[in-house]
Amino acid sequence: MTFLLLRTTLAMLIAFGGGTLGIVLGKVAPHRLNLLVYAAMGALLAVTAFDILPDAKALLPWPLFLAAVGSGYALFWAVGKYVYHICPACSISAFDQATTERLGQSVLLLMIALSLHSAMDGIAVVVGDKITGHPNLAVLFAVSFHKLPEGLALSLLLLGAGYKPRAALLWTFAIESATEVGALIGVLGLQRVSLLHLGMIFAHVGGGFVYLIVTTLGLFTQPLGRRFAPRKVLPFAASSGLAFTLTAGLMLLLHRYGP
Repeated sequence: MTFLLLRTTLAMLIAFGGGTLGIVLGKVAPHRLNLLVYAAMGALLAVTAFDILPDAKALLPWPLFLAAVGSGYALFWAVGKYVYHICPACSISAFDQATTERLGQSVLLLMIALSLHSAMDGIAVVVGDKITGHPNLAVLFAVSFHKLPEGLALSLLLLGAGYKPRAALLWTFAIESATEVGALIGVLGLQRVSLLHLGMIFAHVGGGFVYLIVTTLGLFTQPLGRRFAPRKVLPFAASSGLAFTLTAGLMLLLHRYGP
C-alpha cells in the first residue's frame, strides 16, 4: 500500500511541477504547451489501447465492457459540457481571453471538474495494479506524463483569470492533490472487489481516457480546414507519434521483462 501511494504521489508531484513551470514561464509557456499536450496524448493513447482496455475486456463480456467504456466517456463528456472543461491541457485551444476572465466567477466548477479528473487518475493507477497483480508501470507512466501539461495549463488559466502567482500555484496544488485522494479511495474501497467489478472500473476509466484523447485531437470541435492544415498538424502528429511509439515500446519491455 505504501509503495502504491508513493507512486501516485509521484504523478501528483509531476503535476505540481507543471504548475510551477507555468507560473515561472508565464506567457512563454503556451507557445510550446500544445506540443507537450499532444506528446502526452500519444502516451495515453498507447496505454489505453494496449493496456487498459485489453485488460478490462479480458475480465468482461462485450456488453458490460462497452457499457463501462461508454459510461466513462459519457461522464467526462457531461462534466466537460455542463460543469467545466475536465482537462485544461486537452481543451487549451478552447480557452480564449473571455473564458479566462470568466474563470474567476466559476472557480468552484473548475475545482469540481478537475478534481474528478485527478481522482480518476489515482484510481486508474490503483486498479491497474490490482488487475495485473503487480505494479502497472505503463499506466503510471501515462498518467504521470499527462499530469505535466495538465498542471501547467491549469496554472496558466488561473493566471489568465487574474489570480496572483502564489494563489494560482496553491489552487493548482489543491486541485491536483485529488490524485492522491483517488488513490486512497481505490486502496481503501476496492480491497474486496471482485475481478469482474475491477474490470468494469478499469473500462470506465479507459472510457474517460478515450474522451481526453478525442478532446485533445479535436476531432469533433475544429473546422475541417484547420484540422488538416499540414504545417499545423505535422509537428503535433510527430510529437504524439513519437510518444506513442516510445510508450508502446516501453510497455513491450515491461510485459517481457517485468514482474
